[in-house]
Amino acid sequence: MFSQETWSLNRDTNGIKVYSKEIEGYNFKSFKAITTINGSVHDFVFTLADIANFPKWGHQIKSAKILERSGDTLQIYYSIAKAPFPYKDRDGIYLNRFKWNSDAKILMVEIEILSDYLDENEKYIRVKGYGYWKIVVVSENSMEVTFSMQIDPGGSIPSWLANMFVDGTPYHTLLNIKNTIESSKKNNLKFDFID
Repeated sequence: MFSQETWSLNRDTNGIKVYSKEIEGYNFKSFKAITTINGSVHDFVFTLADIANFPKWGHQIKSAKILERSGDTLQIYYSIAKAPFPYKDRDGIYLNRFKWNSDAKILMVEIEILSDYLDENEKYIRVKGYGYWKIVVVSENSMEVTFSMQIDPGGSIPSWLANMFVDGTPYHTLLNIKNTIESSKKNNLKFDFID
C-alpha cells in the first residue's frame, strides 16, 4: 500500500518514531508511526475493538460508535474528530479488517474509510482515505506497532494546517494506545482467529 522509499523522519520522542511523505495525487502527506508496546496482540485487538473507549486514546476523537461487527475480524464504526476553531469538526466511517499471519506472527488491520456508508451530516466534513495498523509480535508480552494513514480531511483546511496533524495525530495516538494497553489490567481475553 505504501512504498518505503521516501519516508522522512519528523519526530523521535518517547520511543515513538513518526514519518511522513508526499503521495502523488494527494494534497496531504501520509504518516507512519512506529513504537514498541508491552502487551500481547490480544490486548491490542481488545483495545482496537473497544470502540466505546476509542475517544480515550484516539487523538482529537470526540466520539465513536460501532455500526457493524462481523465476528472478531471486521468492524465498522463512526467517529467525529475535533478540528481547531474556526474549522468544522470532521467525521468518518471506518472499516477495520483484521488479518492474522500465524507463521510470521503479524497482525494486519486494514483501515478503509467508507465515505458513502452514511449520509453526510452538514455539521461535519466527511474525511476520505485509507491506512493500516501492523502489529509484529516480538515476544509473548511485546509487540512492534505501526500506524499509517493517508487522510484527506476535506473542506477548506489549508494543507499546511492539515500537515501539522501528520505529526501530532500519529504521535499522540500511539502514545495514548501504548499507555492504555500497558496500564490496563490484563483480562486474559483470547481471540480465536489468533493462534
